[in-house]
Amino acid sequence: MDSLFTLGAILAIFYVFVVPVLAIMALSRANEARRQLDALQRQIASGTVAPAIVDQAEAEAAQAEFAAEPLEPIPEADVPAPPVVAPEPIPAQPVAAEAPMATIEAAPAAIETVETAEVAEPAAGGHRDASPMSGLFGWLFRGNPLAKIGVLLLFFGLAYLFKYSVDHDMLPIELRLAGAGLLSLGLLGIGWRLRHRQPLYALILQGGAVGAFYLTAFASFRLYHLLPSSAAFALMIVICAASVALAVVQRAQSLAVVAALGGYLAPVLLSTGGGSHIGLFSYYGMLSAGILTVSVWQIWRPLNLVGFVFTFGVAALWADKSYVPAFYLSCQLFLILNLVIFGILAPLAALRHDTRSLRFVDGTLVFGTPLVAFGFQYALMRQQGWMMGAAFSALILGAIYLPLARTLMRRWPEAGRRLAISFIALGGGFVTLAIPLALSARWTSLAWALEGVGVAWVGVGQRHRRMAWSGSLLVALAAASAAFAWPMDTTTLLLVFGVLALSLLTLGWVWRDEREWIEGRVIAAVAGTAGVLCWLWWVFEGAWRVGHYADIAPLAALALSGISALLWERVGHRLGWPLLRHAGWSLWLVAAGVLAWAISDRGHPLVGNAQILSLAYWLVALACAAVVLRRVEGDLPHPLARLGMHAALCWIAIAFFAVELMWRAARLPWGWDEWRMAIQFIAVALPVMVVAGLEHFAWPVREQRAAWWLVGLAPTLPVAVLLLVIGNFFDGQLPNWQYVPLLNPLEESAAFSLLMLALWRVHVLRHWDARWRVPTAALISVLAVWWLNGALVRALAYYGGVEWDGEALWDSRLIQTTLALVWTIAALALMLLAKRRASRPAWMAGAGVLAVVVVKLFLVDSARGGGLARAVAFIGVALLILLIGYVAPLPPRKPMEAETST
Repeated sequence: MDSLFTLGAILAIFYVFVVPVLAIMALSRANEARRQLDALQRQIASGTVAPAIVDQAEAEAAQAEFAAEPLEPIPEADVPAPPVVAPEPIPAQPVAAEAPMATIEAAPAAIETVETAEVAEPAAGGHRDASPMSGLFGWLFRGNPLAKIGVLLLFFGLAYLFKYSVDHDMLPIELRLAGAGLLSLGLLGIGWRLRHRQPLYALILQGGAVGAFYLTAFASFRLYHLLPSSAAFALMIVICAASVALAVVQRAQSLAVVAALGGYLAPVLLSTGGGSHIGLFSYYGMLSAGILTVSVWQIWRPLNLVGFVFTFGVAALWADKSYVPAFYLSCQLFLILNLVIFGILAPLAALRHDTRSLRFVDGTLVFGTPLVAFGFQYALMRQQGWMMGAAFSALILGAIYLPLARTLMRRWPEAGRRLAISFIALGGGFVTLAIPLALSARWTSLAWALEGVGVAWVGVGQRHRRMAWSGSLLVALAAASAAFAWPMDTTTLLLVFGVLALSLLTLGWVWRDEREWIEGRVIAAVAGTAGVLCWLWWVFEGAWRVGHYADIAPLAALALSGISALLWERVGHRLGWPLLRHAGWSLWLVAAGVLAWAISDRGHPLVGNAQILSLAYWLVALACAAVVLRRVEGDLPHPLARLGMHAALCWIAIAFFAVELMWRAARLPWGWDEWRMAIQFIAVALPVMVVAGLEHFAWPVREQRAAWWLVGLAPTLPVAVLLLVIGNFFDGQLPNWQYVPLLNPLEESAAFSLLMLALWRVHVLRHWDARWRVPTAALISVLAVWWLNGALVRALAYYGGVEWDGEALWDSRLIQTTLALVWTIAALALMLLAKRRASRPAWMAGAGVLAVVVVKLFLVDSARGGGLARAVAFIGVALLILLIGYVAPLPPRKPMEAETST
């Protein structure tokens, strides 16, 4: 698992530090080529540059834009590139006679003089190959491809001829080697003589001769043991020096490449598998030194790539089959040598050349060499069993590259800037990679989070886009590392995820005001949101682990979330960061989630064995939510958003208190049904009284009356109506409790509920449409009549000794007669009021009540036979109706019409 994590960390570092640099370098080069093309076109329009030059520039710009190699040389934005000279003679232009001469003077000084225009390759042009393979195939098929292929086939043929002669013992060893040497010398002489008449053909022959010399010398030493090691290496040094001299004198890149290919292929083709690896490494070390020597005079990228690929490729093949821990020291020295040659000295050698060369960075050598070398180093450390060796190796590489970058910036502040930036990326990457190699995933996450925030802050502050991106991705890798390290102990979890949450929030703050980069606001939003979520998760997980038992932990986390919301609002206001300031709205979701969890888990919000503490936690959370709402609601863009947040807070508070009260009421003992119903009445009616009390303050109800009176209290009204309907079926009697009509818990709580409904109606009609006046009045009147009749029936049943049963109550003469008389008295009162107010609708309502009484007398009272109760009912109702006809006759129509018209 640790090796898997280490491998993932290596790949992650590569993609964080190297890939962004490479991609942006390629993009910058394409953009610079376009700018150069635009500049040349403007110069043509002004009459200062010949159009032929622009044609060549267009071709180069197109090639740069579609190049597949990401490690392309990058021109500085502030240094204009000199115009490129077209291979064909530039015809005279009538616009500016001095333009061709100026262009020729600006051309690179390192132009190969011996090759024709068909194969001419400027020194700096070696850096413009799209990729190593494209450069190799391009060289092979340009100019005279038949001659090049012929020399390569001749080289392979000689190699196989040597092996065949050895296997069959055809010729003496000395004769074989002498023949090979004479043939090589002949090829070299012919090539030298033809260097002026047929320069391309001559260079091909010279390259083949050099390769044959390498082959002969290596065979004399390794296969036949005719030369001692000292003499063989001296001969190879001579061959290497001669090939370098020929290539440099003739400025022939092709000769250097052929010589290098022959030298690197010689031990591969003639290897018997039993030689010393020290001899192989020493030989390859000499070749690498020769390539480095060539780089002092000429910047030939294909030559460097040949040395890089063969050196590390052959070393990898050998290590896979033959490496043992006893070879550690020699392999370590070989690795260090080639790292210094290809990764440091070869790129630095480019600084000895002209300004144009300084603007290019050989990405394959600068980035590929240390990454490949570190892969070898990691394998060496694992084979040796040194677990911390890879970490110290990465740290040493970082300590090498970072001072080199500083030296470059001081020595060549303009020309060496690109190479210095590359070294900074490598140094920072290796220092970062040392952390997971030395530490576990959890501590790696901690270090990467802090480092990523620092890198992003520096990158955004210095307008360095790829550095800012690298820091942001490093913070993301820190989060992935923390997830990989799960599970953790409590102390480590609190430290790692606390730092990670702060790092994400800081990263969002770093990007918050970035407007020039289109991704700035997106990264700020993503990082800030992730930081808030990580913080909340950290709070809940920490509370669960630190708390004594799981039931109280979510409530403690809820209170801490409320305090966090206050903290975010204050810090966001001070920093001018709206996202952090509005992060407190997450408290609404957290509170709703905790409430839903508590209800589903145990049926109520509070914890049974820690009621006071859990109530305190809830009060802290609700108070923090109110403060956040007070401070931040003005920033909400739409009135509906403000209404929604007020209403949501009201719902959460009502649900908390109402559910807790109802749950406690449901736990009352048997026989306490009336108390249970009374508590439920209070639970749904009390919020109306609280909102009415808050009406006396300037905030929050006065500013958002619709949110509180209409939307906030809306869930309680249907529940109150339902309870008033259901509660009337209880008898109101309690064990060990003297029943008193209208002065018992059931009827008093119902009266309180009706009173709160009337209070709600008054406030609603005061501030909103009066169309609700009649429907609400009718609803409350019906509920009041319903409950008063129930109270009357309960009193009659108690004092009359009637069993509280539906059939018994229906058959009771006392109850039926009393109801008929009471309803008639109510009709009398209603009709007297109608007469006083001259209101025909009110009088008609009273008449309707009388009609109900009359129907009841005949259908209900008479249906149970005769008796004194029936006679009393009929006589009493009749006398009351006569009294109504006398004292409250039907009001005249005209006054009613006048009242209606007014």
